[in-house]
Amino acid sequence: MFLYNPFKSDCIEDLIDRWVKAEEARGWTKELVRVRHGPDKPLDDLEPGDTLYIIGHGDVTPNRMVDRATTEGGTPEILQPHELAARLFADGLTDKAITIKIYSCLAARGILDSFATNAAIQIKLKCGSKGGMSCKFDIYGYDEIVSILVLNPQTGEYGKFVGQLKQDVTGVSEDTIELTTVKASSSRRLLVKKGFGFM
Repeated sequence: MFLYNPFKSDCIEDLIDRWVKAEEARGWTKELVRVRHGPDKPLDDLEPGDTLYIIGHGDVTPNRMVDRATTEGGTPEILQPHELAARLFADGLTDKAITIKIYSCLAARGILDSFATNAAIQIKLKCGSKGGMSCKFDIYGYDEIVSILVLNPQTGEYGKFVGQLKQDVTGVSEDTIELTTVKASSSRRLLVKKGFGFM
């Protein structure tokens, strides 16, 4: 399993740190690989059957992913679908039978014109075989508010949980999301078909 920071900034690294610590605390035994955007082609090592989590924050503006929540301050680094695909390609993503999860709150909201759908199309065009006419990727997105892997205080178990925005705040961050007992397993494989054509 690969946890990928597609941004130039370090903001997402804290989320990945917490995910890795949670995996260690629950006794994870499979290989967990941290990778980030950079010149050394970190995605060359992906093998068929691997899962690549692309980690970022959802944004109130449609069709973009950002490196920080609004509460973190500073100017966010923004990735639009074609920019994410270009970074994946530059980082060595090639057409292999892997699962890609665009792990960002509400990335698949709006389904047909969502960040996740548009990113999946761009990834297929940029990194798929035959100029996007064929590809082996299986790409998912989430239309919910999702947590990284955490210990849920309500249940005492580890998981990636669906959250709900608190009533008295705006924005999305640790302080504004209440974790529910529902695990974020309802990702949608609605983005691209393996092989020819788009869904």
